[in-house]
Amino acid sequence: IVLYAGNSSTQQINTNIKPEFVWIKARNATYNHGLGDVVRGANKLLQANTPNGEYPGTNCISAFGTNSFTVGDDDHVNDTGKNYVAWNWKANGSGSSNTDGSINTSKTSANVAGGFSISTYTGNATEGATVGHGLSKIPELVLVKKRSGSAGWYMYHSGFGATKNMEM
Repeated sequence: IVLYAGNSSTQQINTNIKPEFVWIKARNATYNHGLGDVVRGANKLLQANTPNGEYPGTNCISAFGTNSFTVGDDDHVNDTGKNYVAWNWKANGSGSSNTDGSINTSKTSANVAGGFSISTYTGNATEGATVGHGLSKIPELVLVKKRSGSAGWYMYHSGFGATKNMEM
């Protein structure tokens, strides 16, 4: 977890790990939550608190470094006078395809020891379809978001049971 002050200019935010999934939120403003990751690439944010599709902010998270990420001047991630928190997770690089499920992922990056992975795939509207995740056991929590167009966030938790999910 990293705290930083916005400056409306490009700045590098140092972390203790290689941040491959970053969740940023202004602490003293009502800006949307911004989620970025190495699998989808730089300057592509999802907003955890909206049904909006991918936000193509060219001044959002512009780079993922070895022990840092770089933000531009977009309000979601770096506005002067605003204080931010960034939660960071390490996966396993920019990812590669995964054919373990009935739907192949275009990219999956998995940190098996940490029990965390990020995947992108194209859905096929098939009930009961499965998606490879790259982990050594069934995930306890899964978040799914359609990247194009407006659609809610869906969440599965092992405590719900295999056929149940919840919309965030």
